[in-house]
Amino acid sequence: MRSRLPVLRQRRRYMVFILESEDDSGLVQARDLMGEIASSQLSLFGDDGAAANRLRLISFDGQIGLIRFSHQHLAETRATLAAVSSIRGIKAAIRTKGVSGTIKSAREKYLPRLVKLSFESDGRRIEQKDISGCIIRTHGVKVDLCPDDRYKSAGSSARFLGLTSLDLCGGHEDADGTADGL
Repeated sequence: MRSRLPVLRQRRRYMVFILESEDDSGLVQARDLMGEIASSQLSLFGDDGAAANRLRLISFDGQIGLIRFSHQHLAETRATLAAVSSIRGIKAAIRTKGVSGTIKSAREKYLPRLVKLSFESDGRRIEQKDISGCIIRTHGVKVDLCPDDRYKSAGSSARFLGLTSLDLCGGHEDADGTADGL
């Protein structure tokens, strides 16, 4: 069977979400999560709404997941995920991180590979010889940092420093743009 022409294909969006639950072990299965999402969608929008949205779980690692949906149903998808309150009797909440048009851009923007940051001192500080401070926001391999030394941002009205993994790692090994994060 031939694939449809791009003009006839239904457009999709991809949403990255974080599952916050009382179960710290991260043993929530993708099958259980998708069952609760489908149940929530059916109760909110009925059979017609669920069929039109065509939700599909692309990936889920126990805490962070990626879900595909129809581009016309962004608000319905957000409402569906927000309505999930428990999974197999365990209290849970789903928080969305962002929406993108392709899987690749969703992973690059909202699933940072900041391995060193997530394991160093609770993942919210950077301590290096030239700079130290609190992490305000991470976006992919970009980091917004509030420096401990206020003179680092002297002469500008900015309160935060924008850094990348190349700034923090030295950048000489992964300067070709294929850095795997910090």
